Amino acid sequence: MLGLLPSELPVLGRARHHWIVMFRLPHRVLSVALVVLLLAAVGQPDPMALVFGVVLSGLGFLRWQTWRAEVILLTRSRIIRVRGVPETTSTESSLRLDRISGAVLEQTVIGKLLNYGSIEIEAPGQHPDVRQLVKIARPHRFYLQVRRVVFGEGIDLDPDDRPQDFITAPLPRLPEPPRLRPPPL
Repeated sequence: MLGLLPSELPVLGRARHHWIVMFRLPHRVLSVALVVLLLAAVGQPDPMALVFGVVLSGLGFLRWQTWRAEVILLTRSRIIRVRGVPETTSTESSLRLDRISGAVLEQTVIGKLLNYGSIEIEAPGQHPDVRQLVKIARPHRFYLQVRRVVFGEGIDLDPDDRPQDFITAPLPRLPEPPRLRPPPL
C-alpha cells in the first residue's frame, strides 16, 4: 500500500485514468483466444456460449479492478503513481517535484468531448511511469494543480478553471538604458 512521508502530507491533487481506458484493445494473444472462443460459441452455442460469457465477464472484471486501483497523487514533494490490483500485485513509482522543468497538456477532439487528456511531465532522467500520464480524467484540473505546486503558489486557482481563462496583464515598460557617448578624441 501507499506510504506517504509526513513532509508530503496533505495530498494536494488526485487524478485517475478516464473510464475510456477500459475499452482499449487487449493483448494480441488474448484477442486471438477471444476470437477462437467466439467462433466456438457460434459453432456450438450450447456449451461454448456460457464459457465465452464467463471468460469475457472475468476479463471485464479484471480490467475494471485494475482501472479502479490506479491512482496518481500530487503531494508537496512528489508525484506518485500507484498501479495494480491491491489484493495481488501493485507498483508504485514517483517523481520529485523539484526535478520537473515543465508539463505539456494534450487533448484531442474526442478527449475534449469526453473530458480526458494526456499530460507529459518534462524532467531529466528516466521516469517512464510518471512522465507520460495518458488519458487522465479531468486533465485541466490536475495540470493546473501540478503547475501551481511546481511553479509557485502565487496563482489562486479554482480547480474547474481552464488555462485559457487566465488572461495576463501586459508586461511593464522597461526604462530605456542610458546611451553611451563616444569617447572624446
